[in-house]
Amino acid sequence: MVRLEKKIKALKFCLAFAILLMCSIVFPPVVASEPLTGFEYEVKMGFIYNFINFVTWPEKAFNKPDDAIVVCFASDDPSSNVLFQLSSQTIKGRKIEVLRYTEGCVAQSHVFFFGTQDRVFIQKVLDLAKGRGILTIGEIEGFTQMGGVINFFEENNRLRFKVNIDAAKKEHLIMSSQLLVSAQIVTQEHK
Repeated sequence: MVRLEKKIKALKFCLAFAILLMCSIVFPPVVASEPLTGFEYEVKMGFIYNFINFVTWPEKAFNKPDDAIVVCFASDDPSSNVLFQLSSQTIKGRKIEVLRYTEGCVAQSHVFFFGTQDRVFIQKVLDLAKGRGILTIGEIEGFTQMGGVINFFEENNRLRFKVNIDAAKKEHLIMSSQLLVSAQIVTQEHK
């Protein structure tokens, strides 16, 4: 019975994201400006799921075709624990594994989400992540100028995001046009 409930929950989750995915293709500006009603981290979780779906990592990022996509996050907000719900999902034949930040998680990450305002910590981790093919996602102003790949921001009470194309190229991340059409593009390189 528990197994059936888990499957039903996973199917509901997949259905919700399939609808969000279809909307992102048909109505990209709507996805790029999701209202900030409800729980902010649940909305961000949906975006992160779609970012993972619309990014291709370099082959060397995975040892085997079925290796998990590892999402590591560092957050000052306990409500960010909702990100652990991604652990039950699969994208492109790979399971998603979610870890809270520890010293060693950068080395095994494919996605790193910064839910913190601590610029010193952010810069330290961004420096550690350089050249590892990690999709870095932040939520503080200036994150893309610090060298991050995707930056959430709020505009007219809507959640939007910027993509630093230069940072993505340096990490050998290929972003689909469906993702880029919804983003504000930033081409400033981190110095």
